[in-house]
Amino acid sequence: MRRLVICTTCKFSETSKFAPDGRSGGEMMLAAMQGLLAKLGRVDVVVEAQACLWNCTRPCSVVVQDSQRFSYITGGNTPDEAQAEALLAWFDLHGETPDGNVPFKQWPQKMRGHFIARIPPLKSEVKP
Repeated sequence: MRRLVICTTCKFSETSKFAPDGRSGGEMMLAAMQGLLAKLGRVDVVVEAQACLWNCTRPCSVVVQDSQRFSYITGGNTPDEAQAEALLAWFDLHGETPDGNVPFKQWPQKMRGHFIARIPPLKSEVKP
């Protein structure tokens, strides 16, 4: 299973929880991603909203979650369509790899500097 998990409670900016329209940065990021997917006719991408991912120092937080490959936590994403495009492009590249390791030279420019952690997939077997 693969999905994007977007923190809905991330603040809009370093100095403001909410944008002028009253939405949090996370709500704006979620809307940007959902709008982009709709515009592209993409129904193959699962997007999940999640309140607080505990990454408050680097809003907006988005997780690329995968049960078979490495998962990634990102932060410092601007809540707009351009960042959503970069996240989606990286998500697609990630899905093309056997292990979740996307070569740096392939990363969209807007994804550089946004990765916080890499998490290994859960193993289905537990060895003693």
